[in-house]
Amino acid sequence: MKQLDTLLRPPFALASAIRHARVFHAHGVTAQGHAELGSHWWPVQGRIPVTARLSKGLGLPGPLPDFLGLAVRLHLAGGPWDLLLVTAQSRIILWPALSWSRARYSSVTAFRTRDTEALTWMLAEPEAGQPGTGSLAALADGDAPHFTLSLARARGPAKPAGRLSLDLPTDVPDDLQPSFDPVLNRPDGVDMWPEWVADARRAAYGAGRAGRDTEAPTPPWDTRA
Repeated sequence: MKQLDTLLRPPFALASAIRHARVFHAHGVTAQGHAELGSHWWPVQGRIPVTARLSKGLGLPGPLPDFLGLAVRLHLAGGPWDLLLVTAQSRIILWPALSWSRARYSSVTAFRTRDTEALTWMLAEPEAGQPGTGSLAALADGDAPHFTLSLARARGPAKPAGRLSLDLPTDVPDDLQPSFDPVLNRPDGVDMWPEWVADARRAAYGAGRAGRDTEAPTPPWDTRA
């Protein structure tokens, strides 16, 4: 852990300070909504309010393909659970996409509960019939996106696990948008795998917040359940 801190914190803190923004996924739009989680694989079930952020990983202009991000904060009674998904092929291969509504998303890193060793990846796929756009401005001016949520194990097909429904995204200034951290904000008893990736993300996210002088904010619209 100390070695990762020493390796990752200086460059991420410096890059964030120079840019005054996140190193990756610097620009995005936010939305409120809810998730309906019905699978017994989830540590939580039912209808849960969410805050979401859709972003472009590299920040490439206009409709150019990019690594599109879907960050979701589940507002649970015991505290927030942050899920970060990115456009990917299969479970672990990051893949650029042209449009949020025509891509598949994965958590890339897996989760497991402490009472089982089974690894679970979280997947999202836009529901059919939604207009395609790769522009943040067009996304904020378009229709509210909806996603089918699935869970996948190391082998076998993914299984439907719920639905994510978002309100119309709002173009909130980037420096006022919520900061998501899937390592710190997760239910007790749920661990990220592999652990070294979780340690690396913890160091990178913490350094990035320090570089732009931000502490995992809870904006006025980001109300907890």
